[in-house]
Amino acid sequence: MSNERTERLVNLVLCLLSSRRFQTATKIARTVPGYEHDPEDKRAHEAFQRKFERDKAELRRIGIPLQSGADAFADAEPGYRIARGDFELPQIEFTDAEAAAVAAAARLWRQPELQSGSAGALRKLRAAGIDVDTHAETGPVKTLPGAEAALSPLLEAVASRRSVAFDYLGTRDETAQKRRLQPWGCAAWKGRWYVAGHDLDRDAQRVFRLSRITGKVRLTGPEDAYTIPEDVDVLAFASEAEQHQPSIRARLLVRPRAAWGVRRRADQIGPRRADGDEVCFSYTETTDTARWLASFGPDVIVLEPPELVKETIACLQHLAEEDDR
Repeated sequence: MSNERTERLVNLVLCLLSSRRFQTATKIARTVPGYEHDPEDKRAHEAFQRKFERDKAELRRIGIPLQSGADAFADAEPGYRIARGDFELPQIEFTDAEAAAVAAAARLWRQPELQSGSAGALRKLRAAGIDVDTHAETGPVKTLPGAEAALSPLLEAVASRRSVAFDYLGTRDETAQKRRLQPWGCAAWKGRWYVAGHDLDRDAQRVFRLSRITGKVRLTGPEDAYTIPEDVDVLAFASEAEQHQPSIRARLLVRPRAAWGVRRRADQIGPRRADGDEVCFSYTETTDTARWLASFGPDVIVLEPPELVKETIACLQHLAEEDDR
């Protein structure tokens, strides 16, 4: 959406919120910037009407409760208004556990375009009297490259109904394959992000794990190019895709009385050694598992399989490079 149209829509919302009376199209054309025209000019007035109809449809599409009607003792011409009570959000109240979840989620957004949004959301929660700072961990959080870079353009594509193109390395692919998708939505399942949509090349529904997208996600084609099915459940698609992933066994060496998160996930602990305990568990995604294991630092040493060893070392090297900056 262009900046000009965005500004016009904001001005239109402010106009319709400013009075309890219905605002006629004639009055809106006189008062809202972006609608100025000569009403005596037939072509200019028809262009205004088309523009106004598109803007009303857009407000309703994004969920703004636009009402239409006429005042009994005023203009006979029908008008429009937005009831402030329907437009404003109710008082937000979170339990301590919910506030902790919000604080933790805000720390996941590391892309600059997403970070500003999460910071703004936290400010609004604090202004409403909700304490989220006390639930967040202190100190800087180290981040690793991954699915987050693909999430922002995919969310933008879903909102604008635009197709996307990206390179994808599937479990059976030796090299990344080009894919074209009409995305329906994104969802996280067991710590992994997925996007579901209509695969244009295969003409079928498909689910993709964001961590397997290589390179940039490119938005292609016009806005409103497709319609998202009403009964889509992206989270169900993601969980189903996860169930079909083949499992791999990992064997680690964990320092004594350390890395309790790894120990909780283990289905086998032992034999015990002087320098720690051998721990085994099953996993499906090498890259995500390596990032998780790297977060434990020297408390965990990956012994096998070789691909998990290699990926974990790469993650640790990336963290070391961040510390040097």
